[in-house]
Amino acid sequence: MKTKITYLLILLHFTFNSGLGMESPDNNLSAFSSSDKVNNKFTLVRSDDNISIYMRWIKVNDTTSARQLKAKFMLDCPAENVVSVLRDDKSYTKWMKATKTCYRVKTINSNQWYSYVQFAIPWPLNNQDCILKYEVHANDDLSRTVITLVSVPGILESYNGIERISHLDGTWIITQFTPGRTCVEYYVCSKQTQKFPAWIVDPLIQKNLLNTMNALRDIVISISK
Repeated sequence: MKTKITYLLILLHFTFNSGLGMESPDNNLSAFSSSDKVNNKFTLVRSDDNISIYMRWIKVNDTTSARQLKAKFMLDCPAENVVSVLRDDKSYTKWMKATKTCYRVKTINSNQWYSYVQFAIPWPLNNQDCILKYEVHANDDLSRTVITLVSVPGILESYNGIERISHLDGTWIITQFTPGRTCVEYYVCSKQTQKFPAWIVDPLIQKNLLNTMNALRDIVISISK
């Protein structure tokens, strides 16, 4: 029982960044009954304090699919304030839950860089880390900014005692409707195999993502005053 609880804590801490893991449809019949139901539209699974969490299935191959999460909320601030926080590696430990370390590995230019992130995992298991490539694409008027992130596990040698995350991709979409009104959307997915059934893990993942978005919103609001 102690081991199972530890693994659940790991999933709770890690899966905000990895999304919802890959599963075989045969092992998750409660989620969907046939392969033709993957790639559905997003379904609202959780909301609180004007932050909404959605989920959908994405087909990986003929026998497996991966769940993608989406978080969405509005902010009363310019879009550039949100983007500035997402560009700041040093701020990540303040709002991304369970992040022990985050730093810039390499800067290609102002809109492309690599970051190292390490997540604190409860003892007796090892911490986990990943190297992410970020790319920023913005409209000329900065009304819409898209930040993509994808794991590139081989760019740095693995550290002893740290488990490397092999697959992760995500997207931030920051859309400014008016100078003082901005929509924030975050999409994340992982194709790594999940260790526990979705009905156990999903509520924890969704709550963790909700808390992380709340913390991000608080930081953006604080610099917007």
